Amino acid sequence: MQLFLLRHSIAEAAVTTDFKRRLTPEGVAKASRLARHLDTLGVVPSVILHSPLVRSQQTAQLIAKGTSLPLIELPEVIDADDSLLAVIAAGGWKAPMVVGHNPGISILASRLAGAEGPLGFRTCSFAAFELDAMPPKNSRLVHWIATPAASDHP
Repeated sequence: MQLFLLRHSIAEAAVTTDFKRRLTPEGVAKASRLARHLDTLGVVPSVILHSPLVRSQQTAQLIAKGTSLPLIELPEVIDADDSLLAVIAAGGWKAPMVVGHNPGISILASRLAGAEGPLGFRTCSFAAFELDAMPPKNSRLVHWIATPAASDHP
């Protein structure tokens, strides 16, 4: 199976609550560039799982734009720990994309990659893994995009 991990795009610095932080115009552009780049790589998730936080929802919507991908809000995405892996296993999705947050998404990606330290998940960073099962006993990092390339500008 495949598992795609994506950190939300650039969000505004401060609002009333962290849950309501929206993407900046630069964040919208960055997520849109990444969506086009993932399409050229042939990345095709079966579903996009996102947290209830606005910036995660917006990033998921931009990645799914122009597709019929289902978007599913899960509170487990916030921490991206073993409870999220259990939900993915129960869902039976073969290629889910998780749009999450640091530090959870970095920790999960690092664990799956077998990295000594955390992968540097900046905003809109992406990792794709091949897994033997869910929860995985063996996994392999097959794509790592720290940020969309400048050449992907519209």
